[in-house]
Amino acid sequence: MLLNASQYFEKSNTKTRDGMLHKICAGMILIAFLMCSSWAHADGLFDFQMTLAKKGNAEAEFKVGEMYETGFGVGKDMKEARTWINKAAAQGHETAKFKLLYWDMEKNGLKGDNKNKFAELRTKADAGNPQAMYYLGKMHANGVGVKQNYDISLDWLNKATFVGVLEAERESILVRERKQSALEDNRKAEEARKAKEKAEQEETKKADAQRKADEEKRLKAEAAKEKRKQDSKSQSAQMKEAEERNRKKVEAAARQAEEKAKQEEAEEQRKQALLKQKEQKKDKEKETKFKSDPCSGKSARFLSTCR
Repeated sequence: MLLNASQYFEKSNTKTRDGMLHKICAGMILIAFLMCSSWAHADGLFDFQMTLAKKGNAEAEFKVGEMYETGFGVGKDMKEARTWINKAAAQGHETAKFKLLYWDMEKNGLKGDNKNKFAELRTKADAGNPQAMYYLGKMHANGVGVKQNYDISLDWLNKATFVGVLEAERESILVRERKQSALEDNRKAEEARKAKEKAEQEETKKADAQRKADEEKRLKAEAAKEKRKQDSKSQSAQMKEAEERNRKKVEAAARQAEEKAKQEEAEEQRKQALLKQKEQKKDKEKETKFKSDPCSGKSARFLSTCR
């Protein structure tokens, strides 16, 4: 029973896959058919418009010019496009004149006759001319003759779309996409700018911190150098003071030794003087005694008078 159920679901899945493949193939065939039909239609439309244009139909001349410009139904050829658009404008075709003005302003800017033609275009757009509104919106979208401004462009293109200009509707879709892309680019650019600014601030902060650290290191080194210098001076002063003290001690010791030597010499001289005085006194006493009693001394026996 389980085997039958498994086989049943397998067959169902196979049928589902086959059905999806059939649908995909059918869709691709339909797309190919529509594309071929579109190409065939475009070729037929170009031939039809060319037939009318060759007969001098101004609208057909303009359409042929646009087909050459876009490559719709014919190979893209801007030279042919300009030729047929000029033919239509020569017959007073207003939209052809607007397109020629757009091309000329795209190349030469808002100069010379273009100023008056642009003023006329703006006046007609203000008056509600659909094609004038479309081309004015297109100029603002691409910065042709005026400063690029997506908001102003969309305002004019929306007005033109509202009165049935299909090109304006297609252009407005592109402008919205470009505006969104520009906003995204601006956002990314702003983020990149902020990131760069932050990185620069961090780098500046880091550099300032490094400079501060270097300055502190330099100041410490100078302080250490000054301290060594002061210590050296202090040591030198201390050495000088010690030398001076030693010198004074030596001088004092020398003076003391000299004084002592003088004192000893004086004492010795005094002693010698006393001894001399004693000897002189003794000699004097002997002399006196001898004179008073010459025969009493030891020398009496040598005197003839004492015998």
